[in-house]
Amino acid sequence: MKVVQIGAAGHYAYALGTIKKYGMDFAAICYPDAEDGAARAARNLERFGFAPRVYEDVETMLHEEKPDIVIVNTVMYKNSQYAEMALSRGCSVFCEKPVATEMDKLEHLVYIYKEAKKKDPSICFCGMFGIDYLPHFETAYRFVKEGGIGEVMLANGQKSYRMGNREKFYSDREKYGGTIPWVAIHAIEWITRIGGLRPVTVTAYGNTACNAGNGTMEASTLSVFGCEKGKMASVSADVMRPAKAPTHDDDRLRLVGSKGILEVRFRKVFVIDGEGERELPLVETETELFEEFVLEIQGKGKCRVSAEDAFFATRIALAARESQDTGKSIEILPI
Repeated sequence: MKVVQIGAAGHYAYALGTIKKYGMDFAAICYPDAEDGAARAARNLERFGFAPRVYEDVETMLHEEKPDIVIVNTVMYKNSQYAEMALSRGCSVFCEKPVATEMDKLEHLVYIYKEAKKKDPSICFCGMFGIDYLPHFETAYRFVKEGGIGEVMLANGQKSYRMGNREKFYSDREKYGGTIPWVAIHAIEWITRIGGLRPVTVTAYGNTACNAGNGTMEASTLSVFGCEKGKMASVSADVMRPAKAPTHDDDRLRLVGSKGILEVRFRKVFVIDGEGERELPLVETETELFEEFVLEIQGKGKCRVSAEDAFFATRIALAARESQDTGKSIEILPI
């Protein structure tokens, strides 16, 4: 399989180990935005023994290389544009989130994906939700899907980061998409994929205060969801974790079910039910995200983060951002 990469502003590193493991051809790379981390990417690729050709133009690269897989992770507001270009040429796409920063662009991306899939059923699309593969979230997923806490009725998700030294484009919400589509989307994906909830309305809030001088970046957000069958969820996201915090991120998930409550916190999983409270032993994932994506393209498996998961999480996040901006509750339509 031949792989090319567009941009280097995201989590392309998810793919590198699998590309090397399977002896895939990392043929070329293009940096379409001035804020793509070209120098850093070159160093990372060199560590894996990759020396891809560097193109100045994305269309030229896709036309000349004719890749099987395109990694898309430039500055976020351009992701949907390049993902569409790749899908239209019959390429599978591994795309940074948010996969689109505007609702109309998301709708068009979904349309292009479905049309490409009709022509070639082997074409796949995957969002870069690699956090799902960490042992604590995989453990939670398996326990919930096996009925460990019964029917989930209420979910609370948290995504908290240190601010750190961010690239300039993070100061411009038009470029990075906003803190809900960028950060909160992870916890949104947890409540849908792990918790099984289907949000239908959202009321959301955001604040640029305390954003360390990063322009229009929201430093804190809160989204409250009404879900199908009267279920409920909330998601908070912030970039206000202190610099001296022991970890860069603080990811939490609380699921309240008909048979018990599950909590993910401090990279551990806790359950309280009729037997009392206990910590679950963590399970390791057998494959990485990009590896599952490749196996699905080859017809040898199914990636647990589906195209529909990525599209629906993005739709929810963009609806929440609209609610934040308008001060109104927004209806969330199905994909």
